[in-house]
Amino acid sequence: MTWTDTTLTTWGRSRFARTATTAPSDEGALREAVRARHARGVITYGGGRCYGDAALDDGGQTILTSALNRILSFDPRTREVVCEAGVDFAALLDRFLSEGFCFPVSAATARVTVGGAFANDIHSKNHHRVGSFGDHAVWIDLMLASGELVRASRDENADIFHATLGGAGLTGTIMRVCFRLMPIPSRAVDARYLSIPDVDAMIDTIESSRDTAGFLFGWVDAMARGKDMGRGILEVANLAPNDTDIAPLPTVKHIRFAPPSFLLHPMILKQITDRRFRRVPPTGRKVRMQLNPFFFSADSIVGFNKVYGRRGFYSIHTGFPRESQRAGIRAVMEALTAAGAGSFAAVMKPMGGPGAGLLSFPMDGMVYAVDLPRRAGIEGVHKKIERITLDHGGRLYLAKDALMSAETFAAMFPRLGEFREILSRIDPDGRFQSDMGRRLGLHP
Repeated sequence: MTWTDTTLTTWGRSRFARTATTAPSDEGALREAVRARHARGVITYGGGRCYGDAALDDGGQTILTSALNRILSFDPRTREVVCEAGVDFAALLDRFLSEGFCFPVSAATARVTVGGAFANDIHSKNHHRVGSFGDHAVWIDLMLASGELVRASRDENADIFHATLGGAGLTGTIMRVCFRLMPIPSRAVDARYLSIPDVDAMIDTIESSRDTAGFLFGWVDAMARGKDMGRGILEVANLAPNDTDIAPLPTVKHIRFAPPSFLLHPMILKQITDRRFRRVPPTGRKVRMQLNPFFFSADSIVGFNKVYGRRGFYSIHTGFPRESQRAGIRAVMEALTAAGAGSFAAVMKPMGGPGAGLLSFPMDGMVYAVDLPRRAGIEGVHKKIERITLDHGGRLYLAKDALMSAETFAAMFPRLGEFREILSRIDPDGRFQSDMGRRLGLHP
């Protein structure tokens, strides 16, 4: 087995890890990688799309899943697909779309892997209707720290299944995942784009659309203040009945280098978000678009993670229960505008219920997420957002987090004790480690 010194980074380019990497392609090679001597632990790294440090192990060793990339079987009757952990959503779309099937849940980029989707229990803009990725998973094959490959499901090794779902890779390396696809009537969606004047109107429109819209996703102008705070563009969509009259594919843009920091001045950011807000299509006009650009909006700009400059950016991904979502989201927005924390990207979307994992993020409520340039003082802003989120009964999403404190994490995730107990049993020596796990005190 060959280990190569490599520098890996988060998608936000705010954290880096100098690590030794290897890419096993079968069970034997994976077992050898897991059982190798790890002075500072080992972690698994998939598509590299985690914004935070969940897949980083600075000074340690990293198992890449890039060679575990085979779709192994599919049963059209049960709609169950079995694939290796390194298969990404682009490969799934290429393989099954022509057969009338699609994944029920995806991230905003096609480069997320199936293993990463399970390990982070990803959710999308249809969570209020279909739940998160784990709700469609049937079983996983997990390589434990001992080198044993175990099958875990809701009925078999259920404790390991629920600890691994949303467990950020700390229970072991996922080798295979079985999950259910969904049948689709066409390869398109019908979407309408609504201009929303403020935060209350955005929340009200999302709430009133839950029962009729399969997908709800609001872009929020993070630079708007006063009576305009929370204004944005709400995407309301359903799967299209057929493929006729599909809009042309959007032009893919490329960001080839990180812009200088002066281009991130709040006045410039405000001009950009003003123009975007005013570019919304006429309210109520239906746009029929292909599934690929609809699902994977983040892939329309290649190199988007460079847009916030050389220092990278942080993502703050908050979730609030329904009873406090309005007050919580408004308080987060007010804190960000008061701090002058500028951003191109802020989004709002509904959630439909809790995830099945011990550390799953979703709940019945609303998401508000924002990307912020990494600059002086941003850690203090994050502390305020942590406090606001906690005070309103919310939580932060591990896959996007790089700054949360261990104390806040423990208060937000009440099943942490169960998770630690399972870790201490299946990995008593702490073989699986990550920068995030150490930061949040996740290890036994």
